[in-house]
Amino acid sequence: MNNGEIRVLTLRRLLDDNFAGSRLLRGLAESLNDASLKNYFQNLASRRSQFAIELGEEIHFYTGKKVPASSTHWIKKWEEPGRTGKNKCLKNALRAKKLSLQKYQEALCRIHDGSCREVLLRHKAYLENCIFELKALKSLLKYSAKTEDQLDEIHSTS
Repeated sequence: MNNGEIRVLTLRRLLDDNFAGSRLLRGLAESLNDASLKNYFQNLASRRSQFAIELGEEIHFYTGKKVPASSTHWIKKWEEPGRTGKNKCLKNALRAKKLSLQKYQEALCRIHDGSCREVLLRHKAYLENCIFELKALKSLLKYSAKTEDQLDEIHSTS
């Protein structure tokens, strides 16, 4: 395979990953009751869809062919229909973001073209920021639950 074919194949894999990530995040958003977390996950999903579109434009630039929306990846349902806990949603989103970050790091090892590389670096930086935010949200929820338990204990002994 020549360098151009490797670049296009790598970009297609990232495009599929972004569409799959967007679907996962939308599904997680639908399973939440908390409006602020639901909005947060919807914004993350929207951003991943935008990344897929940008990658499609890069593929179009290099191949001259329009890239159809990918439907090759289906999201495995981890939960039965219904509501999912906040912690479980954050854990699933964090796992997905880490896997996506790893795919971007591998892609950056294969792609060395200026404009394409800049797009990938920007996406990678966003994913790193999302991982940081999700970890912070996870620890905040853990702290909040611990504080609520302590308050319940104080009220029950009074």
